[in-house]
Amino acid sequence: MTTTAKGAAGKAQDPSELVYETVPLTAQLAEQPKGVAGKLEGHALWDSVGRPKYVVAPMVDQSELAWRILSRAHGANLCYTPMFHAALFSSTDRYQQEMFDLSPDSLEGVAPYDRPLVVQFCANDKDQFLAAARKVEGKCDAVDLNLGCPQGIAKRGRYGAFLMEEWNLIRDLISHLHKNLATPIIAKMRVYPTLAKTLHYASHVYSSGAQLLTIHGRTRDMKGQQTGLASWDKIREVVKLVSPKVPVLANGGCPSAEEVQPCLDQTGAYAVMSAEGNLYNPFGLFRDNAAEGGAYVEKLPEPMQSAFKACEDELDLTGAGWDRDNAAYAPATFVASEYLAIVRTLPSTKTATSAIKAHLYKLFRPVWAAGRHLEMREKLGRAGGGAGVLEYAERVTQYQAWVDDFRELIKMDRASGLLPPDTNRPLTHPEVLTLFNGVVPYSHCQPYLRVTKPVEGKEEDELKKVDGEAKRKRDAEEGLVIASGATDGPLDDASKRLKPSPPSPAPASIDPTAPTTSAPPRPATTSCPGVPAHYSCSNVLSTKCSHGLCKACCALSRSSGEAGKGCEFHEEKERKEEAEKERRRELSRLKRERGEQRVRENEERVKREAEEKRRKREEERARIPGEDEKEEKRA
Repeated sequence: MTTTAKGAAGKAQDPSELVYETVPLTAQLAEQPKGVAGKLEGHALWDSVGRPKYVVAPMVDQSELAWRILSRAHGANLCYTPMFHAALFSSTDRYQQEMFDLSPDSLEGVAPYDRPLVVQFCANDKDQFLAAARKVEGKCDAVDLNLGCPQGIAKRGRYGAFLMEEWNLIRDLISHLHKNLATPIIAKMRVYPTLAKTLHYASHVYSSGAQLLTIHGRTRDMKGQQTGLASWDKIREVVKLVSPKVPVLANGGCPSAEEVQPCLDQTGAYAVMSAEGNLYNPFGLFRDNAAEGGAYVEKLPEPMQSAFKACEDELDLTGAGWDRDNAAYAPATFVASEYLAIVRTLPSTKTATSAIKAHLYKLFRPVWAAGRHLEMREKLGRAGGGAGVLEYAERVTQYQAWVDDFRELIKMDRASGLLPPDTNRPLTHPEVLTLFNGVVPYSHCQPYLRVTKPVEGKEEDELKKVDGEAKRKRDAEEGLVIASGATDGPLDDASKRLKPSPPSPAPASIDPTAPTTSAPPRPATTSCPGVPAHYSCSNVLSTKCSHGLCKACCALSRSSGEAGKGCEFHEEKERKEEAEKERRRELSRLKRERGEQRVRENEERVKREAEEKRRKREEERARIPGEDEKEEKRA
């Protein structure tokens, strides 16, 4: 290969610092180090997990156990866990238990409910990475190194896509696990702007010991509004280079089922991995594998299987019915109820309420994008209560009640003609094209299509506006807005940024006849006991003090009388800090009282709703002959 060094001559460089001018060939790939004897490698690993084609991506707080089960029920046949921090996972039992439930009754990593499974870690220390990976041995089919996270937190934590500047560290991490872990090590990575460097990077990751590569066809900078289109061309070239040695998966550019097979055809990848496409429409993304999903449901534990199937009762299948092999779009209330049925019936694992709320936001996004029932976004924000206010089961019950309320609103929209008739059922793509002019009803889960150049983000702006107004209204109603200082109300972020800093007072003059004292630099939080009056503090925070001292030194000088006079700057700062402490104490008291009030209100509401449902059931049974037998059969 031809490379050009960018650094100083003779200085050892990381391979990432080189400029790659030519592309490598498969025959030029360096051999992998020798791994643990008997470990599955490359294509043998892929065969052992059944050669899956439909993969759920690792998503922080989103690809948790309940969501993985829902995704498998609708066609996914390989799932990744959310990204775990190797340092915390290896050293903190509480973190490990919250992220991956290893208790005896848990279904995490247990076949057939949660396998095949890949556990993903972010790491920058090979020993921590190995220690974390050993905790999940026997509970997964492979361990994945996250080389793709582009977020700012990954940059601060030195992991994810920001290891693209540290190829030597990547080699240390992957080769260490390949040599010492019985479970195969694989990697998920992004591409570079140039094809040559992308291929050399893939070659480097492979030769370090990775037994499978997942290529996200976007660069590290392509995120948020700059997401853009994934490069299937670069993925295809990586497949050509590396797939004779190990399988390669494609990630990016598949928001809906219509892109899945074209992606496989154009890239030659072994499987398609999806993140957003799965989150917004888990029902229809992998519809080509619906039959396998149906067979998977039959293997679920009995309580979960019954609760899952009972969700079909809300559908109206008296008309065209449900084409179970080809349906692509399902009512959001139906999919949400399936998800919550799984959440409720997991034997021991508690799903984070933050994950539940995030999933519901995405499933119901089409409704709000159509401008309907925006008040339900606010209610979803309220649902679940605060940590410690409600028990876990009660919080889940609140989310189900929210879904039930939404179902009634959708029924009214359908009755009033805002939604087409005969849409309370899963729809196929041809049905949408022929019956509804190609427009998926807003009541149904559907892909979230990003625009590559968002010049008219009116829809997103409106949704953000609703969220902001709902939050301000909620804070005002709960009395949690307390004026700070002498202002008439709370300062928003913009006001805080515009608030000018107090002018810095001139530093105190130093007696030229006084002996000079050279004090070593100290951290900003270190005080200087016994500060003489002539001492000029070397702390960087001393410039605004009337005595030229830091806060600690100034307080000591004033308390001892050595300063001779007060310090307007530090005394005012101390008054503000005390006022802020009092404000926070008052806020905590109000939040506590509000929480107690919520508990009482929730208990009363649950009782009222239960009584109302009981009354309605009795009225319906009285009106409809044979309803009692139907209810008994359903129970």
